[in-house]
Amino acid sequence: MQRKLLIIICLVSTVFTAYGQKKKKQELTGDPVGAWIKKYSPKDTSVKINYKEIGAPMPPFMLKTLHNKVFTDDYLTQKDLDNGANLFVMMFNPTCEHCQDETVLLTRNLDLFKKSKIMLMAAYAMENYMEYFTNVTNVDRFPAIAVTIDNDQTKFIDKTFIYKSLPQINIYDKDRKLIKIFTSDTPLDSLKPYIQ
Repeated sequence: MQRKLLIIICLVSTVFTAYGQKKKKQELTGDPVGAWIKKYSPKDTSVKINYKEIGAPMPPFMLKTLHNKVFTDDYLTQKDLDNGANLFVMMFNPTCEHCQDETVLLTRNLDLFKKSKIMLMAAYAMENYMEYFTNVTNVDRFPAIAVTIDNDQTKFIDKTFIYKSLPQINIYDKDRKLIKIFTSDTPLDSLKPYIQ
């Protein structure tokens, strides 16, 4: 009797171990974005964070990046942008002339951004228009500017865009807390106090 019970316990534990290993392997290989979101999302989902409020933390993200006018699966995360200085996140539409003008303004004044980093982010559905945008702005010639596409799972734009006008520039401090939001055309003089 004890022997049968021991065999049953061994079989059950083997099945659970195999299932756990299979699940972990699926998370690592099947859906890297989904696995990343599950790992880095807040554990306490009862607390809703309004990412649009000044002082709010930057939401987790995992974004496709532009390399030589092509978006790759080299995902950009917050850790990649950890620089101990302010981060400028410009949400834009690639066909928007105001967004194109703001991008050109940033590229022409890139020398001011000694420590601060710049990330441009378009919505997932805008990927087909990015080649046009890079041809108009030549932003792909500036490796210091991260050009990214939001994805349907992290939904950074949905969480942070205030729906006034484009482009929207969110500025996060070194601790990645939101310190300022600019909408529409933003002159360089307005950005300068935040540039490090």
